[in-house]
Amino acid sequence: MSKRYWLTGASSGIGEALARELLEQGCELIVSARSAERLQPLVDAYPERCQALAVDLIDAEQLARAEEELGGLCDYLDGVIVNAGTCEYIDVKAFDPAPFARVMAINFQGAVNTLALALPLLRKTERAHVIGIGSMVTRLPLPRSQAYGGSKAAFEYLMNSLRVDLAGEGIDVTLVRPGFVKTPLTDRNDFDMPFLQTPIQAAQIIAKGIHKRRRIVQFPRPLVIIMALVRFLPLGLQTGFLKKLSRNQEHS
Repeated sequence: MSKRYWLTGASSGIGEALARELLEQGCELIVSARSAERLQPLVDAYPERCQALAVDLIDAEQLARAEEELGGLCDYLDGVIVNAGTCEYIDVKAFDPAPFARVMAINFQGAVNTLALALPLLRKTERAHVIGIGSMVTRLPLPRSQAYGGSKAAFEYLMNSLRVDLAGEGIDVTLVRPGFVKTPLTDRNDFDMPFLQTPIQAAQIIAKGIHKRRRIVQFPRPLVIIMALVRFLPLGLQTGFLKKLSRNQEHS
């Protein structure tokens, strides 16, 4: 019997590639993004197994409509894949709170809103599954990543805490920590991205982790190892090493 998932952030990047990977494997999907038009290629390619639910996950009126529409599209979910997100980098010499608010709203509150809609439907099936797409940024304090990293750290705590509270209901939680993946978001980056992977590569790894119901899925392995080694350095050495990556070092 095929699994039925609701996948947010499905119009591009990791989300679109993961949607196609799961659909190719025979899963049924409800795919979401803010734009219905950008979801249509998925629906057209897999009309019998893919349905679209366009929603802005931080808009109260759209969330109310989406709750009703989601209930009309399905009477249960086997899993929810919380993937929608954004990234903005911070210039500490012109410290501005606005990017923090925008990034936290989408990456954290949008995830909370997604879970609020999904959990009642997940509770209608046996051994449901919550999958959260986080980031390797939570492993180290990287330059200019205060907003993005902070939002993903909050998201990671949310996932890990839910794992504890939902275990008694038989609902599994998987946290995914991708490294650098070539997406419209990372295309805006103006720095080297080691071990850059394609969305298809990322989707294959994530799908495998979902099916095995792993608690943590993180990749690529070389980056995981390097970041783990840097994490073990004394804080002074770690800071000195990471400081070399900062643009501000060029002008200090």
